[in-house]
Amino acid sequence: MKILIIGLDAATMELIEPWAAAGHLPALARLMHEGASGRLISTPNMHSASAWTSILTGLNPGRHGLFVFSDRNFATGRQEFFKGGDRAGRIVGDYLAQHNLTSGFLNVPMTYPAHAAPGSFMISGLDAPALNESAFCPATLRNEVFSRFPDYAFTPVGLGDLMKAGRIGDAISAWLRLTETQTAVAEYLIETYPTDFFMTVFTASDWAGHNVWKYAAASSPGEKSDSLQFRDSLRRIYESLDAAVARLLAYADGRTQVYVISDHGMGQHSGAAYHLAEWLEGRGYMVRHQSAPPRASLMNTGRRVAKNLLPVAIKEKIKSRLGAERVKELQAAEKDAFYDSIDWSRSRAYTEPGRHVININLAGRNPQGIVAGADYDSVCAEIIAALSEWQDAHGAAVVERVARRDEVYAGPFVERASDLYVYWNPQAAFGEPPEEVKARGFWWSGDHRLEGILIARGPGLAPGARFPAPFVHDLLPTVMYAAGLPVPGDLDGQVIRQAFSEAHTAANPLRIAEAMDETTSEGGALSGAEEEMIEEKLRSLGYL
Repeated sequence: MKILIIGLDAATMELIEPWAAAGHLPALARLMHEGASGRLISTPNMHSASAWTSILTGLNPGRHGLFVFSDRNFATGRQEFFKGGDRAGRIVGDYLAQHNLTSGFLNVPMTYPAHAAPGSFMISGLDAPALNESAFCPATLRNEVFSRFPDYAFTPVGLGDLMKAGRIGDAISAWLRLTETQTAVAEYLIETYPTDFFMTVFTASDWAGHNVWKYAAASSPGEKSDSLQFRDSLRRIYESLDAAVARLLAYADGRTQVYVISDHGMGQHSGAAYHLAEWLEGRGYMVRHQSAPPRASLMNTGRRVAKNLLPVAIKEKIKSRLGAERVKELQAAEKDAFYDSIDWSRSRAYTEPGRHVININLAGRNPQGIVAGADYDSVCAEIIAALSEWQDAHGAAVVERVARRDEVYAGPFVERASDLYVYWNPQAAFGEPPEEVKARGFWWSGDHRLEGILIARGPGLAPGARFPAPFVHDLLPTVMYAAGLPVPGDLDGQVIRQAFSEAHTAANPLRIAEAMDETTSEGGALSGAEEEMIEEKLRSLGYL
């Protein structure tokens, strides 16, 4: 048995099904016809860091401990960046190695630093600060890959500058070229280092969903010329990924289990997340200082202009003259500006513009917390009730539902999660984001959805089957079962039985392996320079 997993970050059936039916995605259409398919439910926060880790471990985030790429530490207020080495729990490659099966990983998020058993390999994904030696295992693979594919990368070089300059067409072209390179690297690794299990992830679909959804959604004859120019851009990205799937399927024979998956889905951004902070302000839950010092305001405005207009070479020259430490101080000042504007002595809750989570300013946890532990539940309930009454300009409910962290997560790391998760009504609509959000230079028109994709084909899988939506942490036990191996007994996930034919499940009873000791985190803390590299990468993708 061979296993091939192809990840299409943020891919959604809302696009794949109609485009496949229209003949635009022939490889995915054939897979859905020959195998089982459905919608894969993401982690509660619909975030790549948590969802890909749940896919790798079979655990919910409350047990593996990774929720987001970066977040503020409740106790210190410092922005922290997370990597795969910070997770708890084993990943699928570790379980396969116990049965003398080899594995290969390419560009899978939350796999830094890379680690692999003898005969296996790993090239880290987006959480790596750079494609350094720690991102490759074995480390000698690094020179081999770059000698043959010098343009290999996580994301297109200079992506952030292209977006800030409004060069959407050039950014799309860069992603199409990078997808071609990433596919070629995957083909090379499969041919040169054949393994029992191979997994790779393409992230162009996530970037495109966030940034060009508005063009794909445009349908009015009166749309602006740029909307008409880029209307097919999202489909072009999906077509390039379909071509990548087709090329990788050439390596899948009749004994190969093939899974095409996404970590979460994507849909049109209602814009509500960009107004959540001001909603908290308007109802007195979050209080901000009335005015910022003129000097700070002027400095921030000047820096935004410089970021958006100056060529990279000039910006780098300015950095060299200022000195590394001064640059770091200015970056920290900008990063902390929003939190510095909050009057913590009068704020019971807070969030950043653009996020769909709310945190309570809890005494004993937050440095300047004012909500007593005994009042935590009532404050959460009050905010949830108020959110249910929020309406847009047309009278539509803005919020579909709100979940508390202890309702959706379980395990020793629940305390790391945000307190409240807001799920937006996709039918609600807002205008442009507030000025402080627009000052970033660009913002998202597409937003994450809970429902991703799962398309599976192989021995024992029922052709044409459509099954109820499983969870991302169900994939690992399903892969183990499909490979004829015992399923680890300490996972949160369950085997997706509906994906298999009745004859297969009857002939292959489920075997459960004994639970094993919990694993500890791998690797040390990131250096300051590594954190800055990750921060710049996340900014270029719009996450910060």
